[in-house]
Amino acid sequence: MGEKTGAAPRAPSTVLALAELARASLETSSLALAAPLIAEAPRGDGHDVLVLPGFAFSRVSTFLLRAYLRSLGYRAHDWNLGRNLGLRTLASGRPSLADQVDLISAGGRNRISLVGHSLGGVIARQYASENPDRVRQVICLGSPFVGDTRAVNPLVLGLHNRIAGLPPPAHSLPLTLSVPFTAIYSRTDGIVAPSDCTYIGPGQAENIEVFGSHCGLVSHPAVFYAVADRLAQPPDQWRPFRPVGWRQALYGADSRPAHIETKAA
Repeated sequence: MGEKTGAAPRAPSTVLALAELARASLETSSLALAAPLIAEAPRGDGHDVLVLPGFAFSRVSTFLLRAYLRSLGYRAHDWNLGRNLGLRTLASGRPSLADQVDLISAGGRNRISLVGHSLGGVIARQYASENPDRVRQVICLGSPFVGDTRAVNPLVLGLHNRIAGLPPPAHSLPLTLSVPFTAIYSRTDGIVAPSDCTYIGPGQAENIEVFGSHCGLVSHPAVFYAVADRLAQPPDQWRPFRPVGWRQALYGADSRPAHIETKAA
């Protein structure tokens, strides 16, 4: 994947940010009503999936997603690094993400899929860019592509600065992936500008738009279905997401492949 271009991102409004927890609670509650939908998701081969939480969250936030993936037969794993405090967590001296992947993948003999929420998705992309031979695919939920502070709501930015520190503005995050990549995002994200959570460029990549909050992306019925659909693809047979029938109403019109054809010279 190449560099993302376009106008500078504009941070979500404070109103959306303040409504995040309430909206996320409603989306989590809707899982019960959506049970028939997500139960119809395709089943894959049951490979290993490592799920990474977002900033300031721990394994608790990904419990429902991991339980759902296990119900479909996948071996879904917590990242086992506690609360995600960004660089502070990764440099804390505890077992590293690489250690967890080695443990899950039997020393790299089996490729695994990575699903990351927000900052967890940034970390997943970083790992996949450096270890493509160990990763089957990457799915990010509301994860920014460029460390531009203008893309983050100021309330959250201040918290992030105090706890974990931020990269300097316009700091490039890993975009070059040789494995299939899916970015799931919401236009009503109250934490990160949706324009910074999508990608257009070469490679096996796509953007899927859902309707919801940022925090709720990890417990959203439409996200659950899309993640299951993506994971069910056979290795090396990646195809863009194509919801059929009435399911199309669950996803935004801007859901699209990010692939740009490149011709050999």
